[in-house]
Amino acid sequence: MTDNELIPVTKHGEYLEVHPVALSQHEALGWVKCARQEPADNEPDGAKKAPTVPEIKATLEAAGVTVPDGAKKADLVALLTAFERSGLTGAEWNNLAEEDRANRVSY
Repeated sequence: MTDNELIPVTKHGEYLEVHPVALSQHEALGWVKCARQEPADNEPDGAKKAPTVPEIKATLEAAGVTVPDGAKKADLVALLTAFERSGLTGAEWNNLAEEDRANRVSY
């Protein structure tokens, strides 16, 4: 069966597409035929999309954190997570010893 064979119905603002065999049962429950609607975005409300490399870099740079040249996305995510967890300012983070920053990122 294709989606075109399903019948769109609505009730109290809810929308369904039902098989023709089930239409009479739905109508008995108060559902009425309606115009077909476009599929909704499959992401739940409030779902967060994974940030892109430019977005992560922009977040770090806005906080004043020096972004290493050529860093991969996983490294940037780890850096951002460690920085946010630290509670330090960007300047304080940048002034940490390299070994201390590395330990915080690998935590």
